[in-house]
This record gives sequence, C-alpha cells and structure tokens, in this order.
Amino acid sequence: MLEKNRKHYLSVIIFMVAAAITGCKDGTPERADSEIVEENSSLYAPDKGDNINAEDIGKIYGGIYDEAVKLGRSDSLDIIRRIVSGLGEKGYVAVDDRNQVDMAGAGQAQEFCKAVEEKKSAALTIIVVMETGFRKLDLNTEDGKVNVVSGYYKYDQNGYLQNISTVSYPVSLWKYTEEGYLIFAGSYFSEDSYVLTLGDATEHTALRILPLEEKCRALNRKYILPVGYERNNMFLCNWSEEDYGELNFYDIFDRFYPVLHGRHAPYAANGNLEKGGTFQIPEGIFEDVITTYFPVDRSILRSKVKYIPESAAYEYRPRSFAQADYSDIPYPEVVSYVENQDGTLTLTVNAVYPYENTARSFCHKTMIRPLSENCFQYVSNQMISMEGGCDFWWHADRAEEEEKEKFENTALTAAEQLKEVYREIELTEAPFYGSGIKVFTEDQCREAVSILGNAGYVSVTEDTNMKNWEKVEGFYRAYTEKRDAEVTIFNVNSDGYLGAVTFICRKGELQTYFVGIGWKEGGIPEIRETSVRDIEEINLTEKGYFIYAYKNPIVHSSLRQYWRIKPLSDRCRELTSKYVYGLSYVNYNVLVTNWDKSNVEDILMPCMFEDIYRIHTGENLKTENRRIPGETYEKIMTIYFPVSTEQLREKCGYDRKSDSYEYEMIFPRQYPPFGEVVDYKENADGTITLIVDGVWADYNSDLAFTNTIVVQPFEDGTFRYLSNTIEPREMEVPAIWDRMEKE
Repeated sequence: MLEKNRKHYLSVIIFMVAAAITGCKDGTPERADSEIVEENSSLYAPDKGDNINAEDIGKIYGGIYDEAVKLGRSDSLDIIRRIVSGLGEKGYVAVDDRNQVDMAGAGQAQEFCKAVEEKKSAALTIIVVMETGFRKLDLNTEDGKVNVVSGYYKYDQNGYLQNISTVSYPVSLWKYTEEGYLIFAGSYFSEDSYVLTLGDATEHTALRILPLEEKCRALNRKYILPVGYERNNMFLCNWSEEDYGELNFYDIFDRFYPVLHGRHAPYAANGNLEKGGTFQIPEGIFEDVITTYFPVDRSILRSKVKYIPESAAYEYRPRSFAQADYSDIPYPEVVSYVENQDGTLTLTVNAVYPYENTARSFCHKTMIRPLSENCFQYVSNQMISMEGGCDFWWHADRAEEEEKEKFENTALTAAEQLKEVYREIELTEAPFYGSGIKVFTEDQCREAVSILGNAGYVSVTEDTNMKNWEKVEGFYRAYTEKRDAEVTIFNVNSDGYLGAVTFICRKGELQTYFVGIGWKEGGIPEIRETSVRDIEEINLTEKGYFIYAYKNPIVHSSLRQYWRIKPLSDRCRELTSKYVYGLSYVNYNVLVTNWDKSNVEDILMPCMFEDIYRIHTGENLKTENRRIPGETYEKIMTIYFPVSTEQLREKCGYDRKSDSYEYEMIFPRQYPPFGEVVDYKENADGTITLIVDGVWADYNSDLAFTNTIVVQPFEDGTFRYLSNTIEPREMEVPAIWDRMEKE
C-alpha cells in the first residue's frame, strides 16, 4: 500500500557503529553515521554527585580515546568495547547505544529489574556509550514505580565535557523481555516537541542485558547491519534465488553501488525536491552491482526492472527526498545462526525497535552463501510470522512511489484532454485548494466531464450522472472477491478545480491517492496537491451509491464520503433541483411530519423561512435588525404552503407594531441527510407526486426513509407544497425539531 502520512517527534538518535560490508571487489563502504540530538529539553539541575560521576565517566571515556589516537587506532567499535569494559572495571553498569557490546555489570541491572518486579526500593546508574559522548541514566524504583533522570554528555571542540541536556520523567512502560532486553519509556515536557506536536516528548530506551554470542554480532555486522531496513525491502519480504518476489532491485542498486565502487552512485535526485530525474544506467554497470551480491539471472533481472533493449540500459529514477522512511526505524540483530551442509549460512534476525518498545518487532531468516574469504551472495530471506502480522508503517516502499507517480501522470494526462475547456479562463488569487478561476460555468463542468468520459475516464460533476461508472462497480466487485484492484474517479469541481481520486485495494487493505489539478493561463494543468489516506470501509448500495469512510476523518468533516455512480434520470434530477434541494430534514418539520392543508400549522416554524426565501429568490436572506417585513414574509410563505396570513402571524413570531417577523437563524446540523427524487407521477389536476428517498451517507444509507410529497406548479415558475408523508426505511425518521432545544 501507499506510504502513509508520517508522525513527527523529537528523539535522541545516534546511528550504529560503522560496519563494513565486503563484496568480491575492492571498495570502501560509505559511513552512515549521523546524529540528531535534542538540546532544548526540560532542564534538570544535576546535584554535586551527578557532576562528580559524570566527570569520572568522562575521564575513562576520554582517556581511552586519547590512547587510541596516540596509537593511531580509529576502530570505533574497538574503542567503544574498551570504554564499556573500562567502565565495568570501575563498577559501572555500561553498554553501547546500539547493543554491539555485552553489557558490563549486567548482574546489577538484573537485580534492579528484580527489585522493580518485587516492588522494592533500589537505584541503578547505566552508562550508554556513544561515539561522541554518553547517556547517563539514573534509575530509581519504589513500590514498582520507576523514575528516570536521563543526561546526555558530549565533548566540545576544546575537549571539555558538556552536559548537553538532562530530563527527568516517570516511566510509563517498563519490561524485561524474553530476548534479554530492558525496555522502558516515558514522557516529559519539551518546548521544541510542543511546538511540533502540541504534546510532550517521549524517550524510548532498549538495552540488551543478557550477553549475545560474539559470532552472532560479527555475522550481523558483516551481512545484515550494513543493509539494514532503511530505504530497501531486502529483509522485509519473502524472496529466494528461485523467486525474487517483491524484492526491489532499484533499492539494491542504491545500497550496493557504493560498496562495490567505494563512492556514491552518480545517479542522484535533481534539484526538484519532489521528483528525481530519470537516468539510463548502462546494463554492465547495473547488472554488475546486482549480480555481485545476488545469484540472479540477467533475464530475470530485466523482467523485474525496466530494461531498454535499444539502449542496452536500465531506466532508473532515484528516490526523491520525499521518499524517506520514518526518522526512527528498527535495527537488525542476529540472534542465532546455522552452518548448513551446502556451505550456506542461515541467520535468524530480530528487528529491535525501541520506538515501539520491542526487541522483536518482526523476525526474518536470511541465507548467505560465502564464496571466498571476502566474497559472498545473498540467497534468500524468509519473514517469520508474527502475532498480529508485521506493520512496516515506518517504511516507504519504492514501488509505492512509482505507483504514486503513475497516478499523478494519469491525472495530468487526463487533464491535458481539457485544454480547450480551460484555454480562455481568467485567473484570480485563490487559496491553494481552489482553482483561482474567476468564472467557471455549469456547462463547462459538464463539458469537461463529457470529454473525460469519452476518453474512457470515470468522471463526474455536481448534479450530473457519472461517466463510465461501471468501472467503479468493477472495482467494488474485485474488493468483495478479495482481489487487488484500483479505479480513478475524476471530479470536476464547480470552480473548475479537478480532483483525481484513485481507490486502491491491495491485499484487502484500502487507500485513496488524491491528486489535485489546478490551471495556469492558457489551460495548462499543474499538480497542486497530493495526499494518501487509509479507508476504513467501502459500500456500494443497491441503488448505486458508492459510500466510503476514512480511518482518520478530518475534524468537522463528514463521517463518510460518497458518490452516486448509477445514473438517475434527468427528469428526477430536475425535479430534485426544483422542489427538494434546499429543504432540511433536521432544522424544521416540513419533511419529517405527515401533513396536508388540514394540519399545516404543525410545520410552521420561524426558521424555515430562510430556506424558503432562498428557494424563491435564489439568494441568501438579508435582514435589518433581525426583522423580516411582514409583506415579504407572508407573500412568500402563502405561495409555497397552503396557509393563511392569520396562521402565519399566530405561529411565526409576528410583531403587529412593526408589521414584521423576527428572523430566527438556522443553526447548521452536522451530517444531515438530503432528499432525491427517485420517481414521480404527474397527476390529472396538474399536481406532481414526488417519491423522495432520504440519503444519509454518513450513516451508510441511501434509503434512510421515503417521502411522498405533492407539489402544485404555477405558470410563473413558483409552486406550492401541498402535503408530505414520510415512511421509515433503513433508519428511523429524524426527531421533530424542537426550537427550545437551542435555548
């Protein structure tokens, strides 16, 4: 499925120690070291003891670094291992931040965990060693509750130890896992975090207490860690040398080119931050990178990626800057291995994910075929089934980005068909979600829909039957049959803005990808916005309403969205527009009460005049001092209802002194139903009987109730409502509005 909108947060991240991956050719792998440090956190004033301890730790830390520099040794892992060991010799509990070294003083940590479980009082300090400094975690527990003081220390350019930040928080999650990890998390106030998220910052910590066989760590550093889980799906899907499945070879090329050649690939994204340029990579270069590390036949490789025979090259589009994974992702840890009889190695790998408070977010088995001392190939990867499945929400799949690009190109290609409709438009300033077109008529909307429909696209605009609606029906059928499918609906908005909504069904999951098209002078289309949203459910009713609900509705938006896909006769649309559109089911009683001339007084309410005035004039009601002249009020109401002036004056707030009626505002109701004429009968006496279905899409119904409304047309174009009856169908009739409710 497509990449979801990402969460934002602040956290402390130091990337894993540098690890080398060795192929069959000379090459120095690029370092992936990076550091993001939160500096504006809630400050904690350390006491004197904290300062002394930090200085002691700093002396051990700095002394080992100084010795390494004098000896010309720069192996960061060796240095970190010596620092952890040195701290352990001094009685400290110490471990590195990526758990590449066994914890020193692990017994103390286990005793503290036992004290937490037994609700005893205890204290523990853990030093988490980083390449550029260390975290000092002071833990205290009492009655099963744990509090943490977390300090980050770093050397400045002059060699002085600095307390970059210290925060304190109560632990909200604490667990000691089967894998031997201590995992805890807690939140604290941070001004930076509050600006970005309007909430507290959260610290997640995962530290391995139990030792791990050193060979597991060595195999991890050689084969798994250098690839990792970032910007590739090599360890996120099932594949083998017999069937490479969904393995993305473009990402493989990105990952292994620097390893093989010792430099960055020259095929980088251009200055457009949203889309990279397209390159043609000579087949020799592309295939050499892939086949060095994977036993894949060139014919299979060419079927998996876009090969251009006439150019003897592979078409390649680099990931754009927007195609990044979430900023904090899991990291792999080899926990066991098997040396197979055929010489291959099978590694069992757990994905450790502190952010999700787990030492086993998912698990996979990866097979390696060593070829010589410094040469090997990846043979297969098998995902181990996890309870609840694997949710790689943090990962941006390159195939998804290619799919997005396809949808965007489809939208632009369709919009190109409409140049003549938009050629003479006049543009004005408008918000980003508007077209900016000064005038765009209903006829232009319908013409655009017709052109798109004739070109084979599903298209619709307000009060017009959808073109090629059968494709939506086919999509829904595929969904119910658990088949993958997609369909794009082009909606021409009343202001000329073109929205392309692609519905996607993949493995039973539903999403939409929206592309908003605006226009430049001369009818030139351009993409104004895109978005991905998850869908909770869809429904295609027997009458032909396609109704769907997003998993996370926007605040104040409708509960469900909808389109009528099956056609409605032009006459029914005409009757709906003239007699039903503009009447409310929830603001007054006209549609929810059974009435005729004999009990018309039951529906007379002051607030109804606003809608009747709009139906009569086509304009919104404007008043002076919230009063409506009696002549205006009575003239209009006696046209549209079988009522007398006396009845109006009694029921609708008439003031004899000013000869006026008080204006009673309609208070909008969220998610109201609307009516549509689905059948009618032209009676011998000139009246028309309308059969009206109440559509309440927010409650997944296009047949909530049925009204029978009798109207009497007049020669001047006005008409009169003579009676109404309502029958509940899929829903109960809305409660009769009580004007006292708003008071």
